[in-house]
Amino acid sequence: MKEIIDISKFIISQDESLDNILKLIEKGGEKILLVVDKNDHLLGSITDGDIRRELISNGLKGSSTAQKIMNPDPIYTIEDNKNIWSEYFASKDIEHLVICNENIVVKKIIRYSPKKDILPKNVSVLIFAGGKGVRMGEKYSKLPKPIIELEGKSLIERIYQNLLNEGFNNISIALNHESEKIVNHLNSNISNNKFTYIIEKEPMGTAGGLFELIKHNNVEENILTVNSDILFQTNLTNLLNHHNELANDVTMGTAKYTYQVPYGVVNKDSSEKLSIEEKPIHKYNVLSGINLIKKSAIETLQPSSIDMDILIELLQEKNYSIGYYDIGSKWIDVGNEDSLNLAKKFLASNLI
Repeated sequence: MKEIIDISKFIISQDESLDNILKLIEKGGEKILLVVDKNDHLLGSITDGDIRRELISNGLKGSSTAQKIMNPDPIYTIEDNKNIWSEYFASKDIEHLVICNENIVVKKIIRYSPKKDILPKNVSVLIFAGGKGVRMGEKYSKLPKPIIELEGKSLIERIYQNLLNEGFNNISIALNHESEKIVNHLNSNISNNKFTYIIEKEPMGTAGGLFELIKHNNVEENILTVNSDILFQTNLTNLLNHHNELANDVTMGTAKYTYQVPYGVVNKDSSEKLSIEEKPIHKYNVLSGINLIKKSAIETLQPSSIDMDILIELLQEKNYSIGYYDIGSKWIDVGNEDSLNLAKKFLASNLI
């Protein structure tokens, strides 16, 4: 644990603009800002995840202030005891703990960064990289989405590095559209790679490649599937531990997605009385493109072209155990040009 005593560069007012928040959170280097009132009482916190959600919801031209972006229920304590701090970090899954005095004025910030488990995992990985990328538009029509570069490194290289950093080494890649370009890119940029390539003669949907994967001899019981058009930083080992602890047949990795309706919404209750809700915010758990699936469950189905959502529904109908796990906020689906530009902004600002 690290105690941050000089908190001046982390304190902002509730009127701070989004542009300044982006600059300050990068300058501070801790990916957290604390919002206080004129008497220095803690009002809320802003993490890199809060900023990402705001940018995803309202785009790069958002004009929000700290008051809108902040988490109004920040985790803090007035206890100055390291054992108590450790309990917070263990139970709340947080990276920063705010220490306040009795008047809820910030005294210091405690940071805790647990080391990732890099031991080899007995898990097979399948990266889906066979889509046509039609949502990317004409500009990227001749460049497969997995090899689009962000800050000098392609999406699929970044995914590979995340996997490798946590000991996921048994990696296969399902390919269809422009497969030769992707293979050449990987062979040129990742030396001595040991990928198994699964070339789909016809598109098999977002999950069909699993049926080809399980034909191989070295496939483990747990299979981690990852879409090649996402950018993420998450603890995959925690996802695996959760999957095993609950003995799930399928664990869907989910991410939080927030959308704010830009208008006042008219509602009518059962008594026909009208009310107006000003710019309501809706929050969803969305599929992140990261899943853990047991091979034994896949083996009960007939091979077919199938999308992941339909596959999971079929397994649920067969009474397999289906669960989900929140992978955190460091995630974005790079599905179109707008989200690609957002992803570039995230990387440039160290938000992911």
